[in-house]
Amino acid sequence: MNTQNPLSVQSRDIPAAYRVARAILRLGVRLFFPKLRMLNREKIEQGGPAILLVNHPQSLAAALLLVAALERPVHCLLPSRQVGGTFGKLARMVPGIRLYDSIAEEQDSLLHSCLSVLEDQGIIALFAGPMGQNGGQPAPASAFAARLSLEAILRGQAQMEPALYPVHWFLRSERRGSEPLIYVDGPIEVQPFLPRIGEDVAEAPRRLAEIVQRAMGANVFALAGPEEARFTREVEGLSREHLEEQWSQRPEWKQRVEDLQISSLVKSWIEEQNRTDPARLVELREAMDGYREARRQHSMGQLVIETSGAWQTSSLHTAAAWVESVLGFPVALYGLVNHIPAGIVLSISGLLKTSSKRDPKVEWLLRSFIVLCFYTAQIFLAHQWWGRAAAGYYALTLPVSGAYLWRYRWLVRHRTHVLLLKALLPARTARLLRRRKGILESFDREIERSPQSPAMPYVRSPNPAE
Repeated sequence: MNTQNPLSVQSRDIPAAYRVARAILRLGVRLFFPKLRMLNREKIEQGGPAILLVNHPQSLAAALLLVAALERPVHCLLPSRQVGGTFGKLARMVPGIRLYDSIAEEQDSLLHSCLSVLEDQGIIALFAGPMGQNGGQPAPASAFAARLSLEAILRGQAQMEPALYPVHWFLRSERRGSEPLIYVDGPIEVQPFLPRIGEDVAEAPRRLAEIVQRAMGANVFALAGPEEARFTREVEGLSREHLEEQWSQRPEWKQRVEDLQISSLVKSWIEEQNRTDPARLVELREAMDGYREARRQHSMGQLVIETSGAWQTSSLHTAAAWVESVLGFPVALYGLVNHIPAGIVLSISGLLKTSSKRDPKVEWLLRSFIVLCFYTAQIFLAHQWWGRAAAGYYALTLPVSGAYLWRYRWLVRHRTHVLLLKALLPARTARLLRRRKGILESFDREIERSPQSPAMPYVRSPNPAE
């Protein structure tokens, strides 16, 4: 084995530094994730040279999880543009991780080291990051993977044909408590793409690179076509709703939200995320679903307020309802405590609910009998504990508190509930607007970090003059 090659390590002779680093990584993974699932792991663990193709945007996190998940040592090549600053320095210290730039000169220098790894039956994980648009040409990572696999066969440096495995990820941004999913897709056959007689030398790698890029973009966790289109429409609707609320405060504003449509750059970002990081789209969709549910509840509260009657327009009626809700609560609570034993028996016997199989008169007679029996028992206990006078006063309060309990129940359902909804409506509206703004700001941050554009608007007008 070539000891000068920093990447070349035999899979059956794992260095101690790699074992220690992997043990530390696995301990850290257990602290953040309850479980790490890797589907079709046996395809990689069975042995033989392999090239793993990863295009998740969070390359460093994916690389660390990949090292922790596999028993065989894996050599990860990460784009240096995605791992900078302190994290880049720390990443260089992890055995099996190396940063690279997608330029031809560095690919040429890496080729020999990578071929030696494949010759030793090792694993190379090539992280492409977001591939984006490349003028119709395969991304540099796809071209390098195709060139590497073809060179390994043509030079005969690998005892077996290296297998190309696209690896897809479902990795949520909220680390703690989530369960990362790693899916090892079926291998890409390299043999059919060997150069033909009389064919241009660059043609075979180009054909294979196109297949590699297509396989890396076919994420098994991605939203289906109709679901992706629905997600795009939901983003557009949320943006229009936000702009409509802002423009309604400007009477002189002439532009209409109906004239706006989502930017093509945002559509491209959604498509790219669906290929590389569908978990992020799922998180954003869950956030929008939560917002819509909150908006539905908010609208239901407004409807209850609007349909509760004209008594709200009277200051006297409103004040009387507030006063009774506050002062009547102790009386209602006293009645509830007194009637708990009878209520339990009525609930167990099924007499609390009206049944079509029973005569209503018989039902009311049974209910009255049970309540009177408990009244008698409670008055008897009061007489035994506190004397005859206290029992007499207590006997008077039982039916009065019971009757007021029913009155207070009606008050809570038809008055107090409405008053509370009306009082909390401004705070709920402000919280709903903050929630919508937070979702749109999350989109803004994600899109600004996109390599496609430093900043992209939510919507655009089809008529630039407007």
